[in-house]
Amino acid sequence: MTWECETARLRISPFTLDDAPFILRLLNEPSFIEAISDKGVRTLDDARNYLHIGPLASYARNGFGLGRVARKDSGAVIGMCGLIRREGLTEVEVGYALLPEHAGQGFATEAVRAVLDNGACQFALQRVIAVVNPDNVASQRVLEQAGFAREGDVTLPGETTPIFQFGRPLQPCMRLTPQHASAYRALMLEAYARHPDAFTSSPAEREALPLAWWEQRLRTDDASNELVLGAFADGALIGAAGLARETREKARHKATLFGMYVDDRLRHRGLGRLLVEAVLDHARRQSGLRQVVLTVTQGNARAEALYARCGFQTFGVEPDAVAVGDTLLAKVHMWHQLERPGVPTVA
Repeated sequence: MTWECETARLRISPFTLDDAPFILRLLNEPSFIEAISDKGVRTLDDARNYLHIGPLASYARNGFGLGRVARKDSGAVIGMCGLIRREGLTEVEVGYALLPEHAGQGFATEAVRAVLDNGACQFALQRVIAVVNPDNVASQRVLEQAGFAREGDVTLPGETTPIFQFGRPLQPCMRLTPQHASAYRALMLEAYARHPDAFTSSPAEREALPLAWWEQRLRTDDASNELVLGAFADGALIGAAGLARETREKARHKATLFGMYVDDRLRHRGLGRLLVEAVLDHARRQSGLRQVVLTVTQGNARAEALYARCGFQTFGVEPDAVAVGDTLLAKVHMWHQLERPGVPTVA
């Protein structure tokens, strides 16, 4: 069992039997019993048994399961979240629960999104469902914020009362973390070598950098001004695109899309557009961010067309922008104005 998800604030990892005291508390919270069910866990031995026949057994059987959700700033375990293959249901389900003092802070939505991204990339899941009691409005709101839509009612095996079912299609794209540094480095060195005209960086420059440099680029804490998204196929990283936000006060409304690459052997699958749209989606979530810019080598018609389909517009051409050997190449500058309903824009 090797999966682990990471966000700006959270780390989600597999449970061990050492987590029994936390499980004992969580499963006996009145909010858990009311919103989910009473699991009958009353002692530490009960909690260990719950872990043994539940999450730990799921890891061995499916490769995934409910995991511990911990805050990165304090290390405190605040809940659980993960994928479940429930007996009697044909589709994989997402489940989550938080201690009450950590509710209402966006942690549940953050954890669910990370688990879904990991499920799409590591386990090639194309769709996930969630079930929730009709009166659990807060949980329904979490699902909607995580991209789910209500699909109807379902009666779980052994139950008689129908509950709500939500569903969401998945895409094989997720934010990379420092644990992906080696794979990301290999992918980008391949990109620089295969397409020297497309990138300002050279293979020699980037290959000389230590792994710590790549890990730094993939940091997920709040202090990082960069993020990199990766596309996966059969668990392997096959594409990436990054977003770097300006740090200067007067330019904080701008960010740059950088390092867009998809393995040549896996093109024509729509992964390039998937990555660009995912980067723009992350950009829209950043407070105060108004536009995303990029450069593309003049003459790279395929790339220009891709960015245009994603809403980018050309605003200029920089002649002799980069030198590849003895050849000077121009760079086309493009920008995308992020949608801000009700907010006027300045031309």
